[in-house]
Amino acid sequence: MLKLGLAGEQFKVVEGSLVNYDFPQTEDLSIQGVKNSRVSFQILLQSDEEFLLTVSANPVFDKRGPVNILRAEVTLPGLTPELCLVGLMEDDDRKLKADPLLHQETIAVPAWRKQAVWVEAKLPENVPCGEYQGKVRVLSHAMFADEALAGELTFTVKVHNVTLPKPTGRRFYLDLWQHCANIARKHEVTLWSAEHFRILEGYVVSLAALGQKAVTVIASEIPWSGQRTYQDRNADADLYEYSMIRLRRDKEGIFHYDYSALDRYIQLCFQHGIDREIEIFGLCNIWLGPEAGFHCRPELLDDIRLRYFDEATGGYRFIRESSQIEAYIQALESHFRRLGLLEKVRIVADEPADSELYQERLAWLRETAPGFLYKAAINHIELLRKQPEKLVDYVPQFPFLCLYSQRLPELRSKISGRFLYYVCCGPDHPNTFLRSPLAEARLIPILAAYMELDGFLRWNYTVWPDHPRERIVYRPEAWPAGDTNFVYPAPSGKPILTLRYKALERGIEDFELLQSVKERCANWRQIHQRYYSLVLKEQDLRLYHPDCGKRADELYSLQETDYEQARLLLISALEKV
Repeated sequence: MLKLGLAGEQFKVVEGSLVNYDFPQTEDLSIQGVKNSRVSFQILLQSDEEFLLTVSANPVFDKRGPVNILRAEVTLPGLTPELCLVGLMEDDDRKLKADPLLHQETIAVPAWRKQAVWVEAKLPENVPCGEYQGKVRVLSHAMFADEALAGELTFTVKVHNVTLPKPTGRRFYLDLWQHCANIARKHEVTLWSAEHFRILEGYVVSLAALGQKAVTVIASEIPWSGQRTYQDRNADADLYEYSMIRLRRDKEGIFHYDYSALDRYIQLCFQHGIDREIEIFGLCNIWLGPEAGFHCRPELLDDIRLRYFDEATGGYRFIRESSQIEAYIQALESHFRRLGLLEKVRIVADEPADSELYQERLAWLRETAPGFLYKAAINHIELLRKQPEKLVDYVPQFPFLCLYSQRLPELRSKISGRFLYYVCCGPDHPNTFLRSPLAEARLIPILAAYMELDGFLRWNYTVWPDHPRERIVYRPEAWPAGDTNFVYPAPSGKPILTLRYKALERGIEDFELLQSVKERCANWRQIHQRYYSLVLKEQDLRLYHPDCGKRADELYSLQETDYEQARLLLISALEKV
């Protein structure tokens, strides 16, 4: 017997979960949409017999023989729905959980397993407003038999007269760090080759679709020391990030710097609208591991690792002299100045543990290259208190902001640049792990709006361990599954998006709607308060700190209906003006 149902976009299939045992809806589903956005939902199928599911009109036979074949189709006159199979990934608890939006057209489904199909229709700026009636049909056949209708459901899409800016023009400041070397490894192409850049473009396009603002540049060798995977000698992960700049020293001892890969990647990102910031890693707060040999120059203030080809010896070496490192940094500053991009550049420090040492490093860099500005992802208060010169952009970790939530307006007023926040391997919630409810990925931009911050940062877009399509679990004691990625690599070279990606995208749209209401509605404070009362059960951010021990469902809603009701509140207010 086939069971068929419809679910919202925040539904997540969890194998063996009693919570999701029953399908949430089997009758009409009503979906609200705005222009320059999308409408999405999921089809859910389950049978007491194994079956092969396809979302394509192409012919397909099951390699196991006369297995029942189901074909899902969606009609939505006036719009163009696209169907995508939702894959399952093993979590740290060994349960399979829905995440990747697969590129493949067919999937074998065991008996009693719930299978989801993602349905999405784009709503361009010129789409007519009004109601659109849609239909889901599932047809069944085996071998050479004719298809027969196995199930049918209807849904309604309502397009409102509200238009979002295109992603590149949205105000939410998204900063997901890019790890280009890891992309080259997982796709098995040569670093900075033409094939590498072809593949990189797919990832850049996916970031631009979210409204990404920053270009990630690596300007020295392995600034994170491979995320210290050497601590596990049997590590199934190669996470080294390599410099985008090639160095050569000629026989006269003169250094030459090849910026071609750097410039090409920046140009690629700019071409797709990622052009607000160029964040540089590798010049400040290098991660060390002296016990394993990850300390190139112990006598230097910072362990900047610059590899060059020495024409005199015919071999590769690392720069040893401080003066030569300073000359390299000065040349990089001059390069960005010549390109007219210096004001966009930020030298980034990732969680400097020693505040005093970090300020010493800043002072040295300011003296070496006075044109650079700085940014830091921080997890302690000292840097916000002391406000070092030219440190303009601050990105505190979320629990830190919870502790000082009463002082956020005061802290914000002192910052000359951008004020974002981040989550990483912690806190447990809200977060974007594989185990996290999808409501939490959507909530993250909403919390940024609630705290009156500019946006959000995360380190994890493509930091895959080895063989990520087979298993994403790696270092679960430190990195819960999903901590390292928002997308997966595909053989085609294009990224496989995820339910978590889509939930974050929806939250970014919510942030934009909140800002639009603030700008355009005289009673925006009352509207905002009604909005937050629907999604935030606790509005005192101090209670969100992990030490308070609150469960996620005690702090904020996990129900998609609450988020959609809150979104409709904003849409209705904007339609009136």
